[in-house]
Amino acid sequence: MRTPRAAATIAVASTILISLLGAGAPAHAAGSSGNLILIGGALNENAQILQRIVADADPDGSGPARARIAIVTAASAPAANATEAADPNASNAAANGLYYADLFQRFGADTYRVPIDVATNYSGDPYVPSNAFSTAVADQVRASTGVFLSGGDQSRYVATLMQCAPASGNAYTSCTDTPVLGAIRSVLNGGGVIAGSSAGLTIQNGAAMVTGGESYEAWRYGAYAGTGVGSKDLTYSPFGGFGFFTEGLLDSHFGTWGRQARMIALADHVGRDLVVGVDETTALVYDRATRQGTVIGANGVSVLDLYGADIVGTRAEGVRWHYLVNGDRIDFGTLAVTAGATKRTGAGTGSGPAVKRDIWDSPSGSGGTSSMVNQAKALVKSSASVAEGTTWERRPTYRTYLDRVSGTRWWSTGGFEGLEVSFLPE
Repeated sequence: MRTPRAAATIAVASTILISLLGAGAPAHAAGSSGNLILIGGALNENAQILQRIVADADPDGSGPARARIAIVTAASAPAANATEAADPNASNAAANGLYYADLFQRFGADTYRVPIDVATNYSGDPYVPSNAFSTAVADQVRASTGVFLSGGDQSRYVATLMQCAPASGNAYTSCTDTPVLGAIRSVLNGGGVIAGSSAGLTIQNGAAMVTGGESYEAWRYGAYAGTGVGSKDLTYSPFGGFGFFTEGLLDSHFGTWGRQARMIALADHVGRDLVVGVDETTALVYDRATRQGTVIGANGVSVLDLYGADIVGTRAEGVRWHYLVNGDRIDFGTLAVTAGATKRTGAGTGSGPAVKRDIWDSPSGSGGTSSMVNQAKALVKSSASVAEGTTWERRPTYRTYLDRVSGTRWWSTGGFEGLEVSFLPE
């Protein structure tokens, strides 16, 4: 059984863990400056999120200066040729740079497209790996008031913006900043904003960054260091990412792709007690100075609290789940949740949800929420005290229990706190 730890002890333990695993940035320290805007993916040109990025990057509010956002798309695959690179509707690093530059300009920001990706594919390609070491490129980034990290594969950010010691399967345990990553870090430390969507969120993690995997395989086979390319197994990078957010493990597409179970498995494997997962078309705005997080956007942010949970082998009991929606806030120093609507105690009305088959599913389409989130929302507003679901896969089948306990609270806008989660193999 895990032993609950005070917030100060957790911060010390996090610092020690990151030091041991070789993280390139320190754990959170009081007085840190700058904001993080952690987007769970499928931004869908959400005006609330985009306006917040530009507003946080604006150096003088309503004054004459404008936000200047450096757009980093190195998590995307490189363009195969000049035609693809120039097509803003294509999906490659150069094309994505064009798309996001136009998007942020529409919201009132100046932009700089950072010309870096993992390979040079054609003559005259301006997006090249060596630009990560360019003084001129680093200076352009450093002159920005914000940085946007687009989606793709977070391992490409490691490959392009970090210098890592060779390791099997890119499971790096020692890395340092390239000049451009150093410039990105200086924007944040100087009070700027770092926003990232999907892989751009995940790369902001400290040690033990998730690199791939599905929930069922995570519980059946466990976790191991690696990139997870071509496999559903749960993999992670021991060194981690850029180390901007160290309150807990980060994951994207969270309540949309049913990733709660995979991240509980990873957190237990690496000895971490907090997971922060952000749904699609949703962002967590994190103030590093105050350690306050605010949710904006269409869906929610999950905070999974493993302190005191009983996790042995392939069973987990008593993980506390907080689900915050637009306007809700959390203090990461205390894990106190401030809801944007009145909190309710006890049961609601009506019968609880039926047992859900395939509760760890990933629904088709984007921007919504998976069965586990929907099951939890149905439970808290009903008169029931427990909701259940099973995995689609068998041999073994895992049964999920969601339990209303004395500390469970919920509110009309769809958020809740203190719901207990358990996974048991059948």
